[in-house]
Amino acid sequence: MEDDPKVVPQPSTGSCRPILKIDSLQFESKFNEQHFLVGHALSGHPLFQIPRLLELAKEVAQKWPKDLYYDRGVTDVGQRWEAQPKNFPVDETIRNIESCGAWIDLKSAERNPEYAKLLDSCISDLLQVSGRQLKKKMRRTQMAIFITSPNRLSTYHIDSECNFLLQIRGRKEISLFSKYDREVLPEEEIERSWAADTNAAKYKPELQSHADVVALSPGIGVHIPVNAPHWVQNGGEISVSAAILYHWWNHAYANVYAANYVLRKQFQMRPTPPFQSKLLDTIKQPLGAAFLWARDARYGRLRQY
Repeated sequence: MEDDPKVVPQPSTGSCRPILKIDSLQFESKFNEQHFLVGHALSGHPLFQIPRLLELAKEVAQKWPKDLYYDRGVTDVGQRWEAQPKNFPVDETIRNIESCGAWIDLKSAERNPEYAKLLDSCISDLLQVSGRQLKKKMRRTQMAIFITSPNRLSTYHIDSECNFLLQIRGRKEISLFSKYDREVLPEEEIERSWAADTNAAKYKPELQSHADVVALSPGIGVHIPVNAPHWVQNGGEISVSAAILYHWWNHAYANVYAANYVLRKQFQMRPTPPFQSKLLDTIKQPLGAAFLWARDARYGRLRQY
């Protein structure tokens, strides 16, 4: 288990106390490379009480149904997200969250103005530590809120966003793997995840020992880099957590991985991974961009990264 780092509060603009408390040395050495713990001041915040979250879930279900995911009864770390049909109301699920074995993801809570203001404060605190150069790389910021039944797990996956996962209520353990461990996460799985199937990363139980298992409790969070595999085991209480996410302006991840997916699948090549050759990455960019544009046009959706 990873040792708790010294979490040092950073100065924030204005007179308000910072919400995020990030060690600047940890940030400088590990950001988007390795996971590290952070502190936060959201525990007990009124926006994360169950009655208020029930109101938010109803609003999301009515106005932005594509931003809502929930399921019940998942017990397999490697199960695909869409394997459980949603044939039950989300408000009923939240009211019975203590006993129904559910996992609820309110994907874009910032669509509500109160949560948008809170997200802005978190991003401001992050920029105080990172420096304003990070803002130039941000395409979109996002707050996802997770409500989880006691003893429930969330399945193994990788994210295309930078993530600060903040534990607000309850306790959980998160198994975090290195984004660079190719025994755990082969290049083929990363390519497919970015290009064709967000569930492409496959859990390998025989490699669980490769993970750092990090305990999260109220007031503690963890930074999860892009492409770092992880899964979560909730404790014996209802859990509420928030993910502070941002998407990159830089399309290098998506375009180059998509190009490598095409080269491997269509031409049986073994392409060089991204970020090893600037020349090859530059050549691949338009191929990957064209593939992703055609994919999204086929399904009638906007490009997500």
